[in-house]
Amino acid sequence: MTARAYLRDTVVSWAPLVAVDALAAFILTVAGVNPYITALVTLLVFAGIVAAFALSFMRKRAFFGDLARATAGDAEPRWVAETVARPDFLEGELVYDVVHAIAKAASDDEAACRRQLMEYREYIETWVHEAKSPLAAAHLMLENLEERAGDTLGYERIEAVGDELRRVEGFIDQALFYARSEAVERDYLIRKYRLTSLVNAAIKANAPSLIAAHVAPVVDGLDLEVFTDEKWCAFILGQIIQNSVKYADAEQPTISFSARLVDEGLATEAVELTVADNGCGVSEADLPRVFEKGFTGENGRTGKRSTGIGLYLVKRLCDKMGVGISASSVQGEGFTVTLRFSTNKFQYFE
Repeated sequence: MTARAYLRDTVVSWAPLVAVDALAAFILTVAGVNPYITALVTLLVFAGIVAAFALSFMRKRAFFGDLARATAGDAEPRWVAETVARPDFLEGELVYDVVHAIAKAASDDEAACRRQLMEYREYIETWVHEAKSPLAAAHLMLENLEERAGDTLGYERIEAVGDELRRVEGFIDQALFYARSEAVERDYLIRKYRLTSLVNAAIKANAPSLIAAHVAPVVDGLDLEVFTDEKWCAFILGQIIQNSVKYADAEQPTISFSARLVDEGLATEAVELTVADNGCGVSEADLPRVFEKGFTGENGRTGKRSTGIGLYLVKRLCDKMGVGISASSVQGEGFTVTLRFSTNKFQYFE
């Protein structure tokens, strides 16, 4: 706070005093008082006004200066009251108390929201685990029924029920990983893995869907190592595979996995894992939005039962894990997702 700004702000206080000083000088002059005495009295009163203004400015300058610097910087607004010393004048005390009360209320509200979010996440995780128990029992019962199925039609119906159960299980897993995506660091273990093992595990976990859609997986050049979390990476690959299965080509559908080392020897060195299919692809207009929450695009509106959550969740988890992700497509020819794993393991611990 500058003296000019303070002078301009307090003009309604000092202007009347200056006017009274001038009026007193006029009265003394009219009354015939000695001019030297009149000038002395006028100067003394004016000096008192200036001294009072200077003392008031010095008392308030530190507080308002600290307040201005705190609000103008990048500091968290809620901590302004903690970074500014409590003043010793009435207006400053009122401002300080109000700022402190607002900051406390905001912190309390944030803490309450965080507790509520944590409780909800814990409930979702508990519900998911509870929901998986009857699904596992249902799978066992279906396996027993398959052994007793007397005809092809009965077997096919049992298989159809099994497919639907697996879809339900997939949606439940989505809910679990969505709930945990807010705090990946709580359940995140970085280790070095070979892409071969990660991709093969994902293909095996999604084998029923691949077989049902007659999608042939093709792997090439996966003998590279990456730093990642096995469980989270398996879910990400699973979602990409399910997306490819959903929009698989009617004739000879395939999904290929390939990897390469890029920017070798540079600070940006990374392993790129490319997952490509030969399905219906995505239009040029829809491509920039494929990772948006709830976006299904033109293909999702043609009876594919798309939710617009899978790729959104993949992007969300990749961002949390420090894995780069991009998508490319040519409509009618296929869809490609590229995952970029940095070879610098320290990036994942920032």
